[in-house]
Amino acid sequence: MTVAVVALSYTPVALWLAVGVGLLATYRRATSATVFRLAAMFLACWALLATTALVWVLTHGGVSGAERLIEAPLSFFQSPGPTVWAWGAVGAFLVFLSAFILSQLVGRGFVALLRPAPLPLPSRLPPPTTPTSLLQFTSQRPEAFTFTLLERGGPRLLRRHDIILVADGLLEQLDADEWEAVVAHEFGHLSELDGRYLTFIRTLARMMRWDPVLAYLADTLTRREEYRADLDAVKLTSRPRALARALFKASQGPTGPASNLAGLLGVGGRRGRKETVERIRRLVALAESGRFPEESVA
Repeated sequence: MTVAVVALSYTPVALWLAVGVGLLATYRRATSATVFRLAAMFLACWALLATTALVWVLTHGGVSGAERLIEAPLSFFQSPGPTVWAWGAVGAFLVFLSAFILSQLVGRGFVALLRPAPLPLPSRLPPPTTPTSLLQFTSQRPEAFTFTLLERGGPRLLRRHDIILVADGLLEQLDADEWEAVVAHEFGHLSELDGRYLTFIRTLARMMRWDPVLAYLADTLTRREEYRADLDAVKLTSRPRALARALFKASQGPTGPASNLAGLLGVGGRRGRKETVERIRRLVALAESGRFPEESVA
């Protein structure tokens, strides 16, 4: 095998590393849409490498191929061959397609099973720029979450339909300011494509629980987007304490029925509650900074 062919086989690794560096560089400065697109490219390269390595192992004796790869990892790049890369690409595509279909099925399943009722949007918030449904479902769990469905229609044959689901167990606990802050927080998720990208990435991570790279990326992006959506809500309402109170009330109950979606608490369990405490601390600090003078509902 020529040096050029061997060098070419390293291209996916070089691309994966380059995208990873770009993701790290833009993580704190770029818009969420940019970060999500880089994360999707990073995962695509990672999936290509992982599935191609699996195909290589299977075509090199299975267990013996795995032992050889562990002992000499660079041997993979010396003889992958175009056929192995092609099958790896097919495998990566099927993994991504399965995660996308599953995320869509989960969202449609919740709408079908919960039979939510429509709610009016808070009058003081600007209307969303994309088709959005605010829906209430029956549950004592104090939770709200968002996701995006693709539906037929529109100039491109498919259109986005953003869904915000709110449990009446949460709605009953909130005053007018807090309710408005929660909806503004969910608007923050939708405006930056969380329902499209973050839901997919979290679904993919749950499909492949054994992969620490996917788990770390999903958790890191979730934390980032919860902080950002909180800040977006404060910019819309100028009431950081209202959202802090809503978060506190939501944290007192169990996690919601769709903790794998972008929700008010972000993640469930003890770690989720710890993150909620940090978010409340940040919101209180914003209130005390004087940057957002709070107003009361008339």
